[in-house]
Amino acid sequence: ELQPLDFIEMGKFKRVRGTCVSTRIPPSSAARVAHSAKGLLHRLLPDVWIHTDVHSSKKNGCGPSPGLSLWMAAETTEGAQICSETCMDYQAQRGSDLPEDVGTRGAAMLLDEVRKGGCVDTSCQSLALLWMCLGPEDVARIRLGTLSRYTIASLRLFKDVFGVEFKIKPDHTDKTVVMSCLGTGFRNMAKKST
Repeated sequence: ELQPLDFIEMGKFKRVRGTCVSTRIPPSSAARVAHSAKGLLHRLLPDVWIHTDVHSSKKNGCGPSPGLSLWMAAETTEGAQICSETCMDYQAQRGSDLPEDVGTRGAAMLLDEVRKGGCVDTSCQSLALLWMCLGPEDVARIRLGTLSRYTIASLRLFKDVFGVEFKIKPDHTDKTVVMSCLGTGFRNMAKKST
């Protein structure tokens, strides 16, 4: 059974964890991505670890396409995780998107998510609000940063489908919004009762 969500306190950022994955390109590329991302993040936080995961066609049986991606999560003292991810653009001209550019872009995207504020990142806003809609018939609250267009469209859908309206209270001190609603008390009626 879902519990009512009460996620208001964001806390202070304490560490960053990440993974850089490379497939069918030189193994040093993943290390270059991790090094450039850590170079930007170490200016603000000492506890930054980025794991490199290298796949080649001989060793791990990966597919025929080359690739390079970076995923990072910043964790807070209150348990919030703000995430970002990016990958190399292989449609661009060869050599125009270096591994260092991927690392710097990924770190800048993570810092942008942190700047926006909130207890979840932009990509998870609509999922958290859906959880609040399906929760028990009790008040659920969450602090969010800048609302994305996808989140706004999701709010309209939640109103149409579940009949749930959210109360939006802006917090001008940290430029976030506190959203609250009453859950619908959704239950799985197909589940066998005992």
